[in-house]
Amino acid sequence: MPQDNFLHAVANMEQALANALDSVSSSASTTPDDFSRILKLIIKKEIVLEFLLEEFPFPQPPGSTPPS
Repeated sequence: MPQDNFLHAVANMEQALANALDSVSSSASTTPDDFSRILKLIIKKEIVLEFLLEEFPFPQPPGSTPPS
């Protein structure tokens, strides 16, 4: 099912960014610029993901009202 593939890809992306943030935040050699860069990437991912979720067709459960 395409929705399952999409959600799996999103979960993988979330995990990859969480791993990157963990790596950056636990490294003694991390600079403020390194930390800022990973946070910017995470924020950008959230913005892009929101747009993708608006465009990706997810079936509505019976009796529910689709978001407007």
